Amino acid sequence: MLRVRDGIASGPSSAFGTLTATREALLKLDSHVHTQHSGQTTIYPLSLVMRESYNTPEGVYQLAKARGMDLVTITDHDQVSGALSIAHYPDVIVGCEVTAVLPNDGVRVHLNVFGQQGIYTSLNHVASGINGPLTAAHLAAILPWVDGLEVINGTRLPSQNRTALCLAQATGKHLLGGGDSYTGRGIGLTWTEVPGAHNREEFMAGLRAGRVIAAGDHGGHRTMLSDMWRFAGNFIAEGVTDTATRPTDWRGYACAFGGVLGLPIMPLVMTSAFVHFLHEQRFNRDLLYDLLAKPGAAAGMAPGLAA
Repeated sequence: MLRVRDGIASGPSSAFGTLTATREALLKLDSHVHTQHSGQTTIYPLSLVMRESYNTPEGVYQLAKARGMDLVTITDHDQVSGALSIAHYPDVIVGCEVTAVLPNDGVRVHLNVFGQQGIYTSLNHVASGINGPLTAAHLAAILPWVDGLEVINGTRLPSQNRTALCLAQATGKHLLGGGDSYTGRGIGLTWTEVPGAHNREEFMAGLRAGRVIAAGDHGGHRTMLSDMWRFAGNFIAEGVTDTATRPTDWRGYACAFGGVLGLPIMPLVMTSAFVHFLHEQRFNRDLLYDLLAKPGAAAGMAPGLAA
């Protein structure tokens, strides 16, 4: 497990170093979780039939609590309906993953937004191609508007999270951790801690003040492969449920039988995980190169980056 406090890792060992872990009381929040309210997947043609996530808000809440999270949030894509459906719990923070579009070239980035009284904003998976062709110039334009960076994303490679950490350290941004979970696998395995907080309000106050620790697991090929199998199972299970509740609707039968018939090609589909992370490694390398190659843009973020 990895723990990062003020840009320094702590714990037995990690990709970021070794340090004695703090014994201070902490409240923990997995700050990046998705549910059915995130809508359909963005991968065509799967977007015609498959959800972005099959998690339910109540299921997320129960699993996060079972895995030791003191607080719970849901950050669906451009929707707060999932978070609001469990907002009656006193330990829930309303959140949303907002898609922001840069006006000049249409590059999209994902921002986590928290709070109902005083907004807190963080930039997610900064070194991932998920954001599109992000460059140093884009980051120079975005960073003045955000409070923190997600420096441990539970679906991204350690090298990508290290890039985010270094950028947060150089620019003085807060350090957050979140699972980015679309299935139940990663919920509560990567999180953000606030020392000394005893309730939701104190957690948010500590978050805004930057008294945060990012902690938990990285992602990679294995986590994506695990999620792929879970998506396949959830897709089939939903089709079976639909046939039971709406026996006259042909779509439930089509999804259930289509999903079962598609299982033999899953090993072929799973090769896309390796291709995906080859692309992610290349994107991370190119972003690092761009940060070094364009000192003007880097200087706009932090003088130390251009040195």
